[in-house]
Amino acid sequence: MNLSSRTVLVTGGSAGIGRAIALAAADRGANVVVADIRREPRESGRTTVEEVEARGQRCTYVEADVTEYTDLERAVEAGETFGGVDAVVNNAGFAQSFSLTDTERGNWAKSIETNLTGVYHGCLAGVARMLEGDGGAIVNIASGAGVVGLVNTFSYSAAKGGVIALTRQIAVDYADQNIRANSVSPGFTDTELFRNDTHDGTREYAERRTPMRRVGEPDEIANAVVFLLSDAASFITGENLLVDGGYAAQ
Repeated sequence: MNLSSRTVLVTGGSAGIGRAIALAAADRGANVVVADIRREPRESGRTTVEEVEARGQRCTYVEADVTEYTDLERAVEAGETFGGVDAVVNNAGFAQSFSLTDTERGNWAKSIETNLTGVYHGCLAGVARMLEGDGGAIVNIASGAGVVGLVNTFSYSAAKGGVIALTRQIAVDYADQNIRANSVSPGFTDTELFRNDTHDGTREYAERRTPMRRVGEPDEIANAVVFLLSDAASFITGENLLVDGGYAAQ
């Protein structure tokens, strides 16, 4: 899964799964553009830029809000320093969600705008650049919640289901332009966002209901993303890869 000479843009790359993806890409030889609303990780430690550079790869940070298309355009343009972005990972998201009757309009709007429209913005900016070059690869981070019903995830599930459909449409429309688009749907994953979940008992529920009886690690999601970005997945497009310990198989 060699990504040498490639530049990978990762939204939400300062922490959690996005950070793990950025570092996994760097470990395979990629230069990285980190697009996030904040540079510092949510937990203590070095920034993603510093960690990528410590691995001998080039990296730059762009302050970006994925709900603003122009921010994603700037992030793609920043990749020109490294020869141009040829892989985009749309990872940034908003995870607070409730049941249908407890979902307020503000929660619905923020979830759709961040989790779905934000992915659309990243895909649009990425595809525009790839059409000018030799193609490329897109991986959108969806969720098992977009595949099967989960408790108290109304707005989030709706947005993530949309991400999967959006991904397939891009795959069909641009396959003949040498652009591949796939999504990865994580199950419960041990990130700070998960540990600070608004619903009591989430971890206990996750470990009990997941067939592997544990939650995933960010690196396990990152490895799946890197595979889909690499030439090892050269004939794979329009796929939604579940990385969920068997949750959706039940």
